[in-house]
Amino acid sequence: MVAILAALAVVLLLGAGWYYSDQIIKPTPRIPLETGLGVVALGDGCITLSGSELARAGRRWFLEWPGGYGVAGDLVSADRIHVTRRFQALVGAPRVGGAVDLGAYPFRSDPRHACDLTYQDIGIHTHLGAMPAWFVPGTRDTWVLMVHGLTANRGEALRAMPAIAALGYPILVISYRNDVGAPASKDRLYHLGQGEWEDLQAAVRYALKQGARRVVLFGFSMGGSTVADMLDRSEHSHDVAAVILDAPVLDWNAVVQLAAHQRRVPDVLTTVAEWLVSMRTGFAWNGHEGRVAASEFTMPVLLFHGTADATAPIGPSESLAAAAGERVTFVRTKGAGHVQSWNFDPDGYERALRAWLPRVAPDSLLRHSPSAIIAAWVSPAPSPSTARPCSRSGPPWSPSASATTATKR
Repeated sequence: MVAILAALAVVLLLGAGWYYSDQIIKPTPRIPLETGLGVVALGDGCITLSGSELARAGRRWFLEWPGGYGVAGDLVSADRIHVTRRFQALVGAPRVGGAVDLGAYPFRSDPRHACDLTYQDIGIHTHLGAMPAWFVPGTRDTWVLMVHGLTANRGEALRAMPAIAALGYPILVISYRNDVGAPASKDRLYHLGQGEWEDLQAAVRYALKQGARRVVLFGFSMGGSTVADMLDRSEHSHDVAAVILDAPVLDWNAVVQLAAHQRRVPDVLTTVAEWLVSMRTGFAWNGHEGRVAASEFTMPVLLFHGTADATAPIGPSESLAAAAGERVTFVRTKGAGHVQSWNFDPDGYERALRAWLPRVAPDSLLRHSPSAIIAAWVSPAPSPSTARPCSRSGPPWSPSASATTATKR
């Protein structure tokens, strides 16, 4: 009987561990930060919501509803129940009495609708197939390649794109294996950057083939660990001029331990889940992909991290900044959660980008018009957007709306 109970306990532990490992590596639908917020009032450029805690803090949030989305700007007023913020609908309009979801970025948008930027949908060739990407042309020969995080999508990059585009840098926003609309890996599991770096490498090769002299890699959350893996493994690491990281996952064990603590998952179950992740994907928790070393970043790094990040703790970022010294420009954002530095301080975020990028990637501007760059650099798109001329004023929700586009050096 004891043996049977012991065997049953092992089976239950393995089953629970398998379920928890799925939460770590199995692609899951994106969940907004808050859902079902009531729209109490709408008018005079404002929206009043009920049921929101996040809308009481920060500077910018994106609201979604069936058939549309918009941006909630600065806080106007708040009481125990209601929050009123400045508001602009970008697509469609919410309904008073209806409900909206709140997120950190426009999940269902693209560079044209969200940022008023000319772009094309392209496909980056990989051994798994063509990975969808957005290409925004620019006038420089250094490209910025942007990599989203776990359970996010390319929309995560939209917040930073206006400031980068205004400086003249071409932008390539990639997807990777197992994203919605992208080819799947054989096991249909995320490898926490250990496999996804190959898709980033393919994007670097694409950029170089299309005329880029070098690249800047910009990673959000797991995109940060994907960037680190590429720097460690790729023959193209020497083509990377600089790196931008936003709430990067630099220690996967710390991320999983924090999530387990928040969910009150027993330590033994967390250990089993991590072991199963390794068995299923080959991921090494104590290897270079599990804990990113400062030595992997030999180039300048701009690092954003929120002090209230409850997903990827700020500690590893602080350790990176301390170990790397002058190579890292560290921007701590007070009160910001995971990948929310822009949402809490969009002015400071874009100011840091505008000051840092030209300093670390000061190549000369190309003597080509944007239309000539598009024709020369962009391969035929599988589903091209109906792009319109790039706006120099930027989107209404971005501080870049008042910034002047750089046309000369």
